[in-house]
Amino acid sequence: MVTRGRPAKTFDDSELSRVIRSARNKNFRTKAQQKLCDIDNSRMLGIDDIYADDELLTLVKIVERQRIVYRKNAELYKIIQHKATTTIPLTSLEKEILGYDWKDRDGFFNCQKALTTYAKLEKIAKSEIERAESQKRQEAIKKTQEQQTEGQKRRKENERRKYFLGGVVLKYSQFLKDNYLFGPQDTEEAILHHLLEDFIVCNYLSDVTNDDENKAKNVRNSIKNNHSEIIEKIRNMAQDIENDKRK
Repeated sequence: MVTRGRPAKTFDDSELSRVIRSARNKNFRTKAQQKLCDIDNSRMLGIDDIYADDELLTLVKIVERQRIVYRKNAELYKIIQHKATTTIPLTSLEKEILGYDWKDRDGFFNCQKALTTYAKLEKIAKSEIERAESQKRQEAIKKTQEQQTEGQKRRKENERRKYFLGGVVLKYSQFLKDNYLFGPQDTEEAILHHLLEDFIVCNYLSDVTNDDENKAKNVRNSIKNNHSEIIEKIRNMAQDIENDKRK
């Protein structure tokens, strides 16, 4: 079975010596640090000693964690000291941290507590910034995707419309050929060209009826009446196209 969580901390002789030396070098020691120093004074601790005694191993682990926290706090303290030399205003907590006297026992430990709190707040602030930035990125990506989707929808609709209208042109062209109004060899392009020309001619019939629009209208109606059968076929076809679900 796979063990979850952080792997157990192991020590060698070098690491054990570093932990003990770090505790001895402190002007002010925690209870755990002092206890470890007292034990080491009574007998020179070795790696075999701590792995033979679970309580001693736990004590060494506690002192090791305190050593790491102290080192991080010392680095934070230097950063805050540097910030105090700039034009960036200090927070109330930063001012409190710089106000402690490390040569005083209470001042030293109070400052360590304040630095630990400061580190936690910095971590929370960093996490919040990252979360906000991640949210902004996700919103930007979503907006881009939505814009792309809308653009794709428009392009798809345009392509569908072009395809449909192309089918309509082919359908009308075939109708005209089937009714012998154009020859089988005529292309759709040629048919459209002739239809446009004929449309323009029909709209200017009044030019040959001495600008009498009524006469021109009568000519159009006469043609429609004389060829009502094919006109009706065209109307039926137009109705079918209008009702086509692919439109």
